[in-house]
Amino acid sequence: MSRTSVDAGQLNEMVQVITLREEPGDVWTWQTVRRACASVELSTARSLFSEVGIGARAAELVLRRQELTLHNALLWGGQHLFLTAIVPEGRTFLRVQAALVQPVACLAVRTKNTLGAGNRPVSAEAMRVQFPGVLTEKYVKYEREDTHAETETAYVLVTPKQIELEAGDLVTVQDGPAKAQYNVTAAHVLDPFKNEYEMVYRGDV
Repeated sequence: MSRTSVDAGQLNEMVQVITLREEPGDVWTWQTVRRACASVELSTARSLFSEVGIGARAAELVLRRQELTLHNALLWGGQHLFLTAIVPEGRTFLRVQAALVQPVACLAVRTKNTLGAGNRPVSAEAMRVQFPGVLTEKYVKYEREDTHAETETAYVLVTPKQIELEAGDLVTVQDGPAKAQYNVTAAHVLDPFKNEYEMVYRGDV
């Protein structure tokens, strides 16, 4: 598809524009705002949607001009498109860069220690939130000791901006091949449209 000429007849794919909304009980879900016609072109290149993790397969779309920001995402044929750039194309269209990703359901829990009776520390739950996130791999570390082997797997969890986690939070990935409980070790929150959290899982093998 030419970058200098867009034919409205090329917009022959149906996509859903989705946005993250909060439901009762601190539960965040992607919800459809509207449907739109688009052209979709997949690439063999990788889209670096994460600053600290590896990328995913890239896609480029053209849609008619509409209210659309990097806080949104798109659904195309059951596939989730993480938006990375939106550029006006003339006066009529938008050209959108995206990464094809697979969101996973996550549960984050934060606990804080307070002083109870007799000035004894008491652990209490300070946050519990469910949300969709995107995992990308960072590294896999394998160490063998005298009595056992331990594997340490690190992922980067990319979330919408509304999801605010801290180092020390526990995140349970509830589905997918990386289903497990992780410790958040670092937070990267300077991007205006997304947050990224480094997480580690340690286990014996």
